[in-house]
Amino acid sequence: MQIIISARHVELTDSLKEYIEERFSRLSRFDERVSRIDVTVTEEQKRCRVEANVSRGKRPPAHASAETPDFRSSVDRVQEKLTRQLKSRREKTRDRKAAPEFPVAATEIDEL
Repeated sequence: MQIIISARHVELTDSLKEYIEERFSRLSRFDERVSRIDVTVTEEQKRCRVEANVSRGKRPPAHASAETPDFRSSVDRVQEKLTRQLKSRREKTRDRKAAPEFPVAATEIDEL
């Protein structure tokens, strides 16, 4: 899994890069097909904005963004949003693969 970090109008510190990599590396737990995560960090007028796109092979990508006064809280919010998206998409695929449960017919109950 690749984590690509880019910045606009801000200089990234090593500690922030490590924090971003640590937080987003956890996303592979929810979908093993996560191949690439593009993270963009932007600062405009004292607002810190973090955007992330998660590429998942042939499946549709997941996208999230957050804007707060602090970079770390923005990273946390984006990671939480992506976690929620990946979990819900995983549950949808599990539900489709599960065998449907059919109700027991009244004639079958009488025979028992």
